[in-house]
Amino acid sequence: MMKKPINDVTQFHSVDQAPDPEFYTQFMNASHAQPNAHHYKQEMIDFLALTAGATVLDVGCGTGQNTLDLAHAVGPQGHVVGIDNSETMLQAARARTAESQFSVEYRHADAAQMPFAAASFDACQASRVFGHLPDPIKVLAEMVRVTRPGGHIVVADGDLDLTVVDIPDRALARKMIHAACDQMVQVGIGRQLPRLFQQAGLSNIIISGRLMLLNYNFFRMAFEGNLQRAQAAGVISLEELSRFWEALEQAEQNQLFFAGVGGFIIKGQKAFD
Repeated sequence: MMKKPINDVTQFHSVDQAPDPEFYTQFMNASHAQPNAHHYKQEMIDFLALTAGATVLDVGCGTGQNTLDLAHAVGPQGHVVGIDNSETMLQAARARTAESQFSVEYRHADAAQMPFAAASFDACQASRVFGHLPDPIKVLAEMVRVTRPGGHIVVADGDLDLTVVDIPDRALARKMIHAACDQMVQVGIGRQLPRLFQQAGLSNIIISGRLMLLNYNFFRMAFEGNLQRAQAAGVISLEELSRFWEALEQAEQNQLFFAGVGGFIIKGQKAFD
């Protein structure tokens, strides 16, 4: 039996307690370097409909890449706050922002109980956070609470059941993807977001779907821990796991590797009083 993995993206909710917290900052950096990550982030900013001088909240800011993008969007007169429950992430975010001329603040906070008054922000976003939350409904309610009437709320997240990977054994690929997906805290959160937005009372909801392309190294970072966890639980066999990685390694060596994961960006607007 394969030993329990050290680096496991299913543990993003407790980064500071992980044996190797730096893995998660490396994962975030690699995520932002994927082939079409820029388009994904730009669409989120477009959905927020930001104006110069706006105040914005970035929920689950991680290492601060998105937070800095928001700061550029609102300009020197604006203000952006990033919150995260990991001091490891916040330290990396503060280092990234140290030379910035923009108004950016990072705070250690629980997204389900934010330390802000109601209607504190003009807009609010969360990118690839909801899949790791024990209570996404409560976090969305908090995002609505701290956003001003008429402000936009944008949440983006993946749906691992919509992962595609090209190997000859399609049945094996399906089994591996489903096994990895089932290890997540919130399985299939991407497809649930439109319903959650409606239930939260948001209006003018817009739904955008896209395929995020992944290179081999990032795919391995994202899925290796999940699949080791599934193998340790007896969901898949060690032989199946070995065949899966061998097929992917062969594809990478032949410059034929192809994989991607489906994701959704949802925008809603808080009602005016």
